Amino acid sequence: MSVRRVKKAEASSADQAACVADVLAALDAVAPLAGAESWDHVGLLAGRPEWPVERVLLAIDLTDAVAREALRKQVDAVVAYHPPIFNGIDAVTPGAAGPTSLLPDLLAAKVSVLSIHTAMDVAQGGTNDLLLDLFEIVDRRPLKPVIREDGGYKLVVFVPPGRVDALRRALAAAGAGTIGHYAECSFELAGEGTFRGDETTNPAVGRRGVFERVEETRLEMVVPAACVGDVVRALYATHPYEEPAYDLYPLHRVESRAAVGLGRVGTLRRALSGRELIERLAGRVDLSVATCVGELGRRFRSVTAAAGAFGVRAFRDPDSLVLTGEFKHHDALQLLRRNVTAICLGHYASERMVLPLLQRRLRSALPGARVTVARSDRSPFRPLPGNA
Repeated sequence: MSVRRVKKAEASSADQAACVADVLAALDAVAPLAGAESWDHVGLLAGRPEWPVERVLLAIDLTDAVAREALRKQVDAVVAYHPPIFNGIDAVTPGAAGPTSLLPDLLAAKVSVLSIHTAMDVAQGGTNDLLLDLFEIVDRRPLKPVIREDGGYKLVVFVPPGRVDALRRALAAAGAGTIGHYAECSFELAGEGTFRGDETTNPAVGRRGVFERVEETRLEMVVPAACVGDVVRALYATHPYEEPAYDLYPLHRVESRAAVGLGRVGTLRRALSGRELIERLAGRVDLSVATCVGELGRRFRSVTAAAGAFGVRAFRDPDSLVLTGEFKHHDALQLLRRNVTAICLGHYASERMVLPLLQRRLRSALPGARVTVARSDRSPFRPLPGNA
Protein backbone atom coordinates (compact mmCIF):
# COMPACT_ATOMS: atom_id res chain seq x y z
CA MET A 1 0.00 0.00 0.00
CA SER A 2 1.36 3.45 -0.95
CA VAL A 3 2.02 6.19 1.58
CA ARG A 4 -0.88 8.14 0.10
CA ARG A 5 -3.32 5.24 0.53
CA VAL A 6 -2.12 4.68 4.11
CA LYS A 7 -2.77 8.35 4.90
CA LYS A 8 -6.26 8.16 3.40
CA ALA A 9 -7.03 5.00 5.37
CA GLU A 10 -5.85 6.65 8.60
CA ALA A 11 -7.88 9.77 7.86
CA SER A 12 -11.04 7.80 7.17
CA SER A 13 -10.77 6.06 10.54
CA ALA A 14 -10.19 9.23 12.54
CA ASP A 15 -13.22 10.57 14.39
CA GLN A 16 -12.59 14.21 13.43
CA ALA A 17 -11.37 13.62 9.86
CA ALA A 18 -12.96 15.91 7.28
CA CYS A 19 -14.44 14.55 4.09
CA VAL A 20 -15.40 15.97 0.71
CA ALA A 21 -18.94 16.57 1.94
CA ASP A 22 -17.51 18.86 4.63
CA VAL A 23 -15.66 20.86 1.98
CA LEU A 24 -18.89 21.13 0.01
CA ALA A 25 -20.79 22.31 3.10
CA ALA A 26 -18.09 24.90 3.84
CA LEU A 27 -18.31 26.27 0.30
CA ASP A 28 -22.08 26.41 0.57
CA ALA A 29 -21.72 28.43 3.78
CA VAL A 30 -19.48 30.95 1.99
CA ALA A 31 -21.74 31.23 -1.06
CA PRO A 32 -24.97 29.21 -1.24
CA LEU A 33 -24.53 26.91 -4.22
CA ALA A 34 -28.25 27.07 -4.99
CA GLY A 35 -27.70 30.72 -5.91
CA ALA A 36 -25.50 29.88 -8.92
CA GLU A 37 -26.76 30.64 -12.39
CA SER A 38 -28.89 27.85 -13.88
CA TRP A 39 -26.38 27.25 -16.71
CA ASP A 40 -23.45 26.91 -14.33
CA HIS A 41 -21.86 23.79 -12.81
CA VAL A 42 -20.94 24.23 -9.15
CA GLY A 43 -20.47 21.99 -6.15
CA LEU A 44 -18.88 18.53 -6.38
CA LEU A 45 -17.96 17.83 -10.01
CA ALA A 46 -15.78 14.74 -9.61
CA GLY A 47 -15.11 12.38 -6.73
CA ARG A 48 -17.17 11.03 -3.84
CA PRO A 49 -18.64 12.94 -0.85
CA GLU A 50 -17.29 10.40 1.66
CA TRP A 51 -13.65 10.56 0.53
CA PRO A 52 -11.46 11.88 3.37
CA VAL A 53 -9.81 15.26 3.10
CA GLU A 54 -6.55 16.36 4.72
CA ARG A 55 -5.26 18.74 2.03
CA VAL A 56 -7.21 21.17 -0.16
CA LEU A 57 -5.77 23.13 -3.09
CA LEU A 58 -7.44 26.34 -4.34
CA ALA A 59 -7.16 27.76 -7.85
CA ILE A 60 -9.04 29.90 -10.33
CA ASP A 61 -8.52 27.34 -13.12
CA LEU A 62 -7.74 23.64 -12.95
CA THR A 63 -5.08 23.60 -15.64
CA ASP A 64 -2.53 20.84 -16.27
CA ALA A 65 -0.05 22.81 -14.17
CA VAL A 66 -2.47 23.01 -11.23
CA ALA A 67 -3.39 19.33 -11.60
CA ARG A 68 0.28 18.32 -11.49
CA GLU A 69 0.76 20.47 -8.39
CA ALA A 70 -2.24 18.76 -6.78
CA LEU A 71 -0.81 15.32 -7.54
CA ARG A 72 2.68 16.31 -6.39
CA LYS A 73 1.36 17.70 -3.09
CA GLN A 74 -0.94 14.69 -2.62
CA VAL A 75 -3.96 16.88 -1.98
CA ASP A 76 -7.37 15.30 -1.50
CA ALA A 77 -9.53 18.00 -3.09
CA VAL A 78 -9.14 20.81 -5.59
CA VAL A 79 -11.52 23.76 -5.39
CA ALA A 80 -11.44 25.51 -8.77
CA TYR A 81 -13.31 28.78 -9.09
CA HIS A 82 -14.14 28.04 -12.74
CA PRO A 83 -15.76 24.61 -13.25
CA PRO A 84 -13.28 22.45 -15.18
CA ILE A 85 -16.18 20.26 -16.30
CA PHE A 86 -18.50 22.70 -17.99
CA ASN A 87 -19.78 21.39 -21.29
CA GLY A 88 -20.86 17.78 -21.54
CA ILE A 89 -18.02 15.27 -21.75
CA ASP A 90 -18.32 11.81 -23.27
CA ALA A 91 -15.53 10.15 -21.34
CA VAL A 92 -13.05 10.88 -18.55
CA THR A 93 -9.90 10.53 -20.62
CA PRO A 94 -6.90 12.76 -21.36
CA GLY A 95 -8.81 14.00 -24.40
CA ALA A 96 -11.90 15.09 -22.46
CA ALA A 97 -12.99 18.69 -22.97
CA GLY A 98 -11.77 21.15 -20.36
CA PRO A 99 -8.68 23.04 -19.19
CA THR A 100 -6.83 19.91 -18.01
CA SER A 101 -6.01 16.53 -19.54
CA LEU A 102 -5.33 15.03 -16.10
CA LEU A 103 -8.85 14.34 -14.82
CA PRO A 104 -8.23 10.57 -15.04
CA ASP A 105 -5.05 10.97 -12.96
CA LEU A 106 -6.81 13.07 -10.33
CA LEU A 107 -9.63 10.57 -9.95
CA ALA A 108 -7.20 7.65 -9.86
CA ALA A 109 -5.49 9.40 -6.93
CA LYS A 110 -8.88 10.04 -5.26
CA VAL A 111 -8.61 13.79 -5.69
CA SER A 112 -12.08 15.33 -5.72
CA VAL A 113 -12.84 18.40 -7.82
CA LEU A 114 -15.24 21.13 -6.70
CA SER A 115 -16.23 24.53 -8.04
CA ILE A 116 -18.04 27.62 -6.70
CA HIS A 117 -18.07 30.04 -9.70
CA THR A 118 -21.29 32.08 -10.10
CA ALA A 119 -22.49 31.13 -6.62
CA MET A 120 -19.59 33.28 -5.42
CA ASP A 121 -20.33 36.00 -7.97
CA VAL A 122 -23.94 36.32 -6.76
CA ALA A 123 -23.42 36.03 -3.00
CA GLN A 124 -23.23 38.92 -0.58
CA GLY A 125 -19.59 39.25 0.45
CA GLY A 126 -18.59 37.41 -2.72
CA THR A 127 -16.36 38.22 -5.67
CA ASN A 128 -17.78 41.62 -6.53
CA ASP A 129 -18.07 42.76 -2.93
CA LEU A 130 -14.37 42.00 -2.52
CA LEU A 131 -13.62 44.47 -5.30
CA LEU A 132 -15.87 47.09 -3.71
CA ASP A 133 -14.16 46.55 -0.34
CA LEU A 134 -11.14 48.40 -1.78
CA PHE A 135 -13.11 51.65 -1.72
CA GLU A 136 -15.10 53.69 0.81
CA ILE A 137 -18.54 52.33 0.04
CA VAL A 138 -21.61 53.50 1.97
CA ASP A 139 -24.30 51.50 0.17
CA ARG A 140 -24.37 48.39 -2.03
CA ARG A 141 -26.89 46.75 -4.32
CA PRO A 142 -26.75 44.07 -7.01
CA LEU A 143 -26.55 45.25 -10.59
CA LYS A 144 -28.85 42.42 -11.70
CA PRO A 145 -30.91 40.97 -8.82
CA VAL A 146 -31.45 37.22 -8.98
CA ILE A 147 -34.96 36.44 -10.21
CA ARG A 148 -36.04 32.80 -10.31
CA GLU A 149 -39.13 30.87 -11.26
CA ASP A 150 -41.19 30.43 -8.13
CA GLY A 151 -42.71 27.10 -9.13
CA GLY A 152 -46.19 28.48 -8.45
CA TYR A 153 -48.92 30.48 -10.13
CA LYS A 154 -51.22 33.44 -9.57
CA LEU A 155 -54.87 32.54 -10.18
CA VAL A 156 -57.09 35.40 -11.33
CA VAL A 157 -60.80 34.65 -11.55
CA PHE A 158 -63.84 36.89 -12.09
CA VAL A 159 -66.89 36.18 -9.93
CA PRO A 160 -70.14 37.96 -8.89
CA PRO A 161 -69.61 39.93 -5.66
CA GLY A 162 -72.05 37.83 -3.67
CA ARG A 163 -70.15 34.60 -4.41
CA VAL A 164 -66.61 35.79 -3.64
CA ASP A 165 -66.41 34.46 -0.07
CA ALA A 166 -67.68 31.00 -0.98
CA LEU A 167 -65.27 30.73 -3.92
CA ARG A 168 -62.32 31.94 -1.83
CA ARG A 169 -63.01 29.32 0.83
CA ALA A 170 -63.27 26.55 -1.74
CA LEU A 171 -60.04 27.58 -3.49
CA ALA A 172 -58.22 27.87 -0.16
CA ALA A 173 -59.41 24.40 0.88
CA ALA A 174 -57.91 23.09 -2.39
CA GLY A 175 -54.52 24.66 -1.62
CA ALA A 176 -54.70 28.24 -2.93
CA GLY A 177 -53.95 31.42 -1.01
CA THR A 178 -51.20 30.35 1.38
CA ILE A 179 -48.30 32.79 1.78
CA GLY A 180 -45.84 31.79 4.47
CA HIS A 181 -47.79 31.30 7.70
CA TYR A 182 -50.89 33.07 6.34
CA ALA A 183 -53.86 31.21 4.80
CA GLU A 184 -56.78 32.37 2.63
CA CYS A 185 -54.69 35.25 1.26
CA SER A 186 -56.38 36.99 -1.66
CA PHE A 187 -56.90 40.31 -3.39
CA GLU A 188 -60.23 41.68 -4.64
CA LEU A 189 -60.93 44.41 -7.15
CA ALA A 190 -64.43 45.49 -8.20
CA GLY A 191 -65.20 46.00 -11.86
CA GLU A 192 -67.57 45.29 -14.72
CA GLY A 193 -67.59 42.26 -16.97
CA THR A 194 -69.28 41.82 -20.35
CA PHE A 195 -70.41 38.79 -22.35
CA ARG A 196 -72.89 37.58 -24.95
CA GLY A 197 -73.83 33.89 -24.86
CA ASP A 198 -74.89 32.07 -28.02
CA GLU A 199 -78.04 29.96 -28.39
CA THR A 200 -76.43 26.91 -26.72
CA THR A 201 -75.62 28.70 -23.45
CA ASN A 202 -77.50 28.84 -20.17
CA PRO A 203 -76.00 31.91 -18.43
CA ALA A 204 -76.32 32.22 -14.65
CA VAL A 205 -76.73 35.98 -15.11
CA GLY A 206 -78.64 37.59 -17.98
CA ARG A 207 -80.06 35.98 -21.14
CA ARG A 208 -78.57 34.06 -24.07
CA GLY A 209 -77.99 36.10 -27.20
CA VAL A 210 -78.03 39.41 -25.28
CA PHE A 211 -74.97 41.57 -24.63
CA GLU A 212 -74.74 41.79 -20.85
CA ARG A 213 -72.87 44.05 -18.43
CA VAL A 214 -72.52 42.73 -14.89
CA GLU A 215 -70.74 43.72 -11.71
CA GLU A 216 -67.87 41.32 -11.01
CA THR A 217 -65.00 40.99 -8.56
CA ARG A 218 -61.52 40.16 -9.70
CA LEU A 219 -60.23 37.61 -7.15
CA GLU A 220 -56.50 36.80 -7.04
CA MET A 221 -54.81 33.98 -5.10
CA VAL A 222 -51.45 32.25 -5.29
CA VAL A 223 -51.45 28.55 -6.16
CA PRO A 224 -48.56 26.07 -5.65
CA ALA A 225 -47.83 24.09 -8.80
CA ALA A 226 -48.76 20.83 -7.07
CA CYS A 227 -52.23 22.18 -6.24
CA VAL A 228 -53.20 23.60 -9.64
CA GLY A 229 -55.37 20.63 -10.60
CA ASP A 230 -57.27 20.57 -7.30
CA VAL A 231 -57.75 24.34 -7.34
CA VAL A 232 -59.13 24.43 -10.89
CA ARG A 233 -61.55 21.60 -10.12
CA ALA A 234 -62.69 23.47 -7.01
CA LEU A 235 -63.14 26.60 -9.12
CA TYR A 236 -65.45 24.87 -11.59
CA ALA A 237 -67.36 23.11 -8.80
CA THR A 238 -68.01 26.34 -6.86
CA HIS A 239 -68.21 29.14 -9.42
CA PRO A 240 -71.79 30.06 -10.39
CA TYR A 241 -70.96 30.66 -14.05
CA GLU A 242 -71.34 28.06 -16.76
CA GLU A 243 -67.98 29.17 -18.20
CA PRO A 244 -65.94 30.96 -15.51
CA ALA A 245 -63.24 33.27 -16.80
CA TYR A 246 -59.89 32.74 -15.12
CA ASP A 247 -56.15 33.04 -15.82
CA LEU A 248 -53.05 31.34 -14.39
CA TYR A 249 -49.83 33.39 -14.42
CA PRO A 250 -46.46 31.75 -13.66
CA LEU A 251 -44.73 33.47 -10.74
CA HIS A 252 -41.12 34.52 -10.19
CA ARG A 253 -39.40 35.52 -6.98
CA VAL A 254 -36.64 38.01 -6.26
CA GLU A 255 -34.02 36.31 -4.09
CA SER A 256 -33.23 37.64 -0.60
CA ARG A 257 -35.33 40.76 -1.03
CA ALA A 258 -33.18 41.87 -3.97
CA ALA A 259 -30.00 41.76 -1.88
CA VAL A 260 -28.18 39.17 -4.02
CA GLY A 261 -27.44 39.16 -7.70
CA LEU A 262 -24.85 39.40 -10.43
CA GLY A 263 -22.61 42.43 -10.32
CA ARG A 264 -22.49 44.90 -7.45
CA VAL A 265 -22.92 48.68 -7.37
CA GLY A 266 -21.31 50.52 -4.49
CA THR A 267 -22.07 54.16 -3.70
CA LEU A 268 -18.91 56.05 -2.74
CA ARG A 269 -18.70 58.12 0.43
CA ARG A 270 -17.68 61.03 -1.78
CA ALA A 271 -17.24 61.42 -5.52
CA LEU A 272 -13.71 60.59 -6.71
CA SER A 273 -11.92 60.83 -10.03
CA GLY A 274 -11.25 57.69 -11.97
CA ARG A 275 -7.51 58.11 -11.43
CA GLU A 276 -7.99 58.26 -7.65
CA LEU A 277 -10.05 55.08 -7.77
CA ILE A 278 -7.46 53.31 -9.89
CA GLU A 279 -4.74 54.24 -7.38
CA ARG A 280 -6.71 52.49 -4.64
CA LEU A 281 -7.27 49.50 -6.88
CA ALA A 282 -3.64 49.15 -7.91
CA GLY A 283 -2.44 48.12 -4.47
CA ARG A 284 -4.59 44.99 -4.40
CA VAL A 285 -5.35 43.98 -8.00
CA ASP A 286 -2.89 43.10 -10.76
CA LEU A 287 -3.37 45.77 -13.43
CA SER A 288 -0.57 44.63 -15.72
CA VAL A 289 -2.96 43.60 -18.51
CA ALA A 290 -5.79 46.03 -17.68
CA THR A 291 -7.22 48.34 -20.33
CA CYS A 292 -9.62 51.28 -20.15
CA VAL A 293 -12.55 52.59 -22.16
CA GLY A 294 -13.71 56.15 -21.54
CA GLU A 295 -12.38 59.03 -19.48
CA LEU A 296 -10.67 58.55 -16.10
CA GLY A 297 -10.21 62.25 -15.36
CA ARG A 298 -13.84 62.86 -14.41
CA ARG A 299 -15.46 62.13 -11.05
CA PHE A 300 -17.63 59.15 -10.21
CA ARG A 301 -20.27 58.71 -7.51
CA SER A 302 -20.20 54.91 -7.49
CA VAL A 303 -18.24 51.84 -8.57
CA THR A 304 -19.80 48.94 -10.45
CA ALA A 305 -17.97 45.64 -9.88
CA ALA A 306 -18.73 42.91 -12.41
CA ALA A 307 -15.97 40.31 -12.31
CA GLY A 308 -15.38 37.78 -15.06
CA ALA A 309 -17.20 37.74 -18.41
CA PHE A 310 -20.20 39.84 -17.41
CA GLY A 311 -21.02 41.47 -20.73
CA VAL A 312 -21.75 45.19 -21.05
CA ARG A 313 -25.52 45.37 -21.54
CA ALA A 314 -26.15 46.41 -17.93
CA PHE A 315 -23.44 49.10 -17.84
CA ARG A 316 -25.36 52.32 -18.50
CA ASP A 317 -24.61 54.74 -15.67
CA PRO A 318 -22.03 57.40 -16.67
CA ASP A 319 -21.54 58.31 -12.99
CA SER A 320 -20.34 54.79 -12.07
CA LEU A 321 -16.82 53.53 -12.82
CA VAL A 322 -17.12 49.96 -14.09
CA LEU A 323 -14.63 47.27 -13.07
CA THR A 324 -15.06 44.10 -15.09
CA GLY A 325 -13.12 41.11 -16.34
CA GLU A 326 -13.41 41.28 -20.10
CA PHE A 327 -15.31 42.72 -23.04
CA LYS A 328 -14.96 42.82 -26.81
CA HIS A 329 -14.15 45.62 -29.25
CA HIS A 330 -17.75 46.29 -30.22
CA ASP A 331 -18.76 46.19 -26.56
CA ALA A 332 -16.22 48.97 -25.98
CA LEU A 333 -17.81 51.03 -28.75
CA GLN A 334 -21.19 50.65 -27.05
CA LEU A 335 -19.72 51.87 -23.76
CA LEU A 336 -18.22 54.91 -25.46
CA ARG A 337 -21.60 55.74 -26.97
CA ARG A 338 -23.19 55.56 -23.50
CA ASN A 339 -20.40 57.73 -22.03
CA VAL A 340 -19.55 54.88 -19.61
CA THR A 341 -16.00 54.51 -18.32
CA ALA A 342 -14.94 50.90 -17.79
CA ILE A 343 -11.73 49.20 -16.67
CA CYS A 344 -11.16 45.80 -18.21
CA LEU A 345 -9.05 44.18 -15.47
CA GLY A 346 -8.59 40.83 -17.19
CA HIS A 347 -10.78 37.86 -16.34
CA TYR A 348 -8.30 36.24 -13.97
CA ALA A 349 -7.30 39.44 -12.18
CA SER A 350 -10.92 40.38 -11.54
CA GLU A 351 -11.53 37.12 -9.65
CA ARG A 352 -8.18 36.39 -8.02
CA MET A 353 -9.10 38.05 -4.69
CA VAL A 354 -11.56 35.22 -4.04
CA LEU A 355 -8.85 32.67 -3.28
CA PRO A 356 -7.50 34.20 -0.02
CA LEU A 357 -11.08 34.56 1.23
CA LEU A 358 -11.85 30.92 0.43
CA GLN A 359 -8.61 29.89 2.10
CA ARG A 360 -9.53 31.67 5.34
CA ARG A 361 -13.09 30.36 5.38
CA LEU A 362 -12.12 26.75 4.59
CA ARG A 363 -9.36 26.77 7.20
CA SER A 364 -11.89 27.93 9.77
CA ALA A 365 -14.50 25.34 8.74
CA LEU A 366 -11.99 22.48 8.36
CA PRO A 367 -9.50 22.97 11.22
CA GLY A 368 -7.86 19.60 10.63
CA ALA A 369 -7.23 20.22 6.93
CA ARG A 370 -4.38 22.06 5.24
CA VAL A 371 -5.75 24.57 2.72
CA THR A 372 -3.34 26.22 0.28
CA VAL A 373 -3.53 28.34 -2.86
CA ALA A 374 -1.94 26.77 -5.93
CA ARG A 375 1.38 28.38 -6.80
CA SER A 376 0.99 27.30 -10.43
CA ASP A 377 -2.38 29.01 -10.85
CA ARG A 378 -1.99 32.11 -13.00
CA SER A 379 -3.62 34.06 -15.78
CA PRO A 380 -3.11 32.70 -19.30
CA PHE A 381 -2.32 36.29 -20.41
CA ARG A 382 0.99 38.07 -19.93
CA PRO A 383 1.95 41.69 -20.63
CA LEU A 384 4.43 42.18 -23.43
CA PRO A 385 8.05 42.62 -22.31
CA GLY A 386 8.60 46.18 -21.18
CA ASN A 387 4.88 46.80 -20.53
CA ALA A 388 4.61 45.09 -17.12
